[in-house]
Amino acid sequence: MDHVHTLSVVSPLPMQAPTSEKSPRRLRGRLLAVSLMLNGGLALGAGAAALTLHVKLEQLASNTRAYAQATDRYARGLATLGDESRALQDGLLDVRAAVRTHASEESLFMKTLILKPGVNHALARRIAQAVQRECMLTGQDPNLVLSVISVESDFNPRATSPVGAVGLMQVMPLWKKVLEVDDLSHPETSIHAGVQILLHYQQLYDNNLDLTLTAYNRGPSQVNEAIASGVSPANGYSAKVLGVAQRLNAIDVSAKP
Repeated sequence: MDHVHTLSVVSPLPMQAPTSEKSPRRLRGRLLAVSLMLNGGLALGAGAAALTLHVKLEQLASNTRAYAQATDRYARGLATLGDESRALQDGLLDVRAAVRTHASEESLFMKTLILKPGVNHALARRIAQAVQRECMLTGQDPNLVLSVISVESDFNPRATSPVGAVGLMQVMPLWKKVLEVDDLSHPETSIHAGVQILLHYQQLYDNNLDLTLTAYNRGPSQVNEAIASGVSPANGYSAKVLGVAQRLNAIDVSAKP
């Protein structure tokens, strides 16, 4: 009995020992696995965050470069504008030298720019050349011709009036056949026709400039009717043209040494 009891009491003890030894190992294994999983998740999260930060930094760098390029273009634009402004200012300061001979092409070019600062330079050059040529052939005053152009069309070769006058000097189409010209919107053609008409009226009115200009604007029939009725034919046109011419004449005077 004592021996059996002893065995029955002692024999279960070896069976309980392994159970108590395996539990900590399994727990440690699970803890290790969880730790690895957590570390892996943290690593992935950190990697994703780093990638996102890298993308944002690249985008910021790209935006910075674009802004720097835009700023550089703006600075270059300002520099170019400043150079053009200085060149224009220098050119205007050189007017005195350019207009010492008021009939020269260069002086007429500069005067055209003064009367119409926004005019196309190529057109201004053509106008200056045509005015100089026609005035040399006819003895007309180039300042007067430029003044008529300024008042009539404001240097627009395609200008048309409500009554059908065309071009820089607003010549009526009826003159095309008389003067044997074609396209009155052509700058050189319009200036040639206009100067010829001015010359005709100067001869008609014995070089009376007021009557010449008034006839150029109103037509000789209306001028003659007004004179015959004892009424002044003046309508303000002559005074307007002569006012511009006076301005150009003042430039010539100031340019003399």
